[in-house]
Amino acid sequence: MTVLVVFASFLLAANMHVDAESSVPGASIVLQNAAEKGMTMPAIGIGTGGYGAPAETWNDGVAMKAVSTWIKLGGRRIDTAWDYYDQTGIGQAVYAAIDTGSIKRDDLFIVSKTHLLSGYNDTLSQLEDSLKQLQVEYVDLFLVHSKTIMPNSTDPKCQPGGPNLESACVKSTWKAMKEIFQRGRKGGARAIGVSNFEVEQLEYLLDDSILPSLNQVEYQPYWHEEDLVEFCRNHNITFNGYAPLGAPDFGPWRRKWNCSLLELPLIKRIAMTHNKTPAQVLLRWNWQQGIPVNPRSEQEEHMKENLAAILDETFHLTDSEMHALSNISPKPKCPKVCSACTPNT
Repeated sequence: MTVLVVFASFLLAANMHVDAESSVPGASIVLQNAAEKGMTMPAIGIGTGGYGAPAETWNDGVAMKAVSTWIKLGGRRIDTAWDYYDQTGIGQAVYAAIDTGSIKRDDLFIVSKTHLLSGYNDTLSQLEDSLKQLQVEYVDLFLVHSKTIMPNSTDPKCQPGGPNLESACVKSTWKAMKEIFQRGRKGGARAIGVSNFEVEQLEYLLDDSILPSLNQVEYQPYWHEEDLVEFCRNHNITFNGYAPLGAPDFGPWRRKWNCSLLELPLIKRIAMTHNKTPAQVLLRWNWQQGIPVNPRSEQEEHMKENLAAILDETFHLTDSEMHALSNISPKPKCPKVCSACTPNT
């Protein structure tokens, strides 16, 4: 699909703004549907998922150090999940920052997720596990992690052999999510949403009175689903992109994924034009479409660059640059970073 991105139109469509009165500094985006009234989310967060990398490369210790650095630099959104197996380390970093008085809990925006599509009871228990590990009373945003049904779910509606299995499991899981939203700051979440859902899974929820506030899906120049983005926006569901840099550290652990965006001549050329890094160009390409991002990084210098890519109001890609990045050709034959999340086509 050929796409010409026009910056101003996406500003209006995505409810982007800089909230001068918010405790969260910098650019933010308004969450709608299943979210506290007037709730905003920082445009950039730190991703902490290992994307299948060996546990020794991204664990509690690494996560604690990275999140501590992120908070020190002014980063406020932290993205994790029950099955990232690093929430204990993140909780230690958050507790230390609050305990020393360098930050308040309300200054942070903490996102966690279930383990896959878990069903009713398992979703509730995973939220409780996450709160204990993170050492917080609530999370700001809790997401259904995937459309893939969790093996051995205790929910009969999520067990093989049931009628309309995927639809039934999505709806039963969402019932638990709505209870979590109702708890709010008292042992629940200020907002709820989904991750890795395609249009088909989102449509299962359209007859519900409470729709997701957000859908977190992989989004980068080699893989961007405009139809899904448009569907989300038509239903006031914020589209949040993960792996915006193509997860450059992912390749060594998944040999079939050898698609380095950061080395692409086009991106390096645009970066030189603006005196920016290739990573900053990719992040800006997302944000100029109104798409908040959560790149993963362990390095302080990279975190600074990531923040600057979003918060620097003088940095704008031209329409022609946006068009070129949206229409890279030829594209390498790469699966999604989250290969299990590839749409059924």
